[in-house]
Amino acid sequence: MADFRFTCPDCGANAVVDAGVRERLLAVGCPVCGRPVGGAAFVDETSPGQ
Repeated sequence: MADFRFTCPDCGANAVVDAGVRERLLAVGCPVCGRPVGGAAFVDETSPGQ
């Protein structure tokens, strides 16, 4: 399963998450500040050159 680096654009919270958690964060927002997050808040950690 792919891992993604999540960084909240509002509060800066960050973590490595799996695809299921990524989908949940997209649906409910940042777990720290509660602000909505979009796809740009995630970087695919399995991409070459990362």
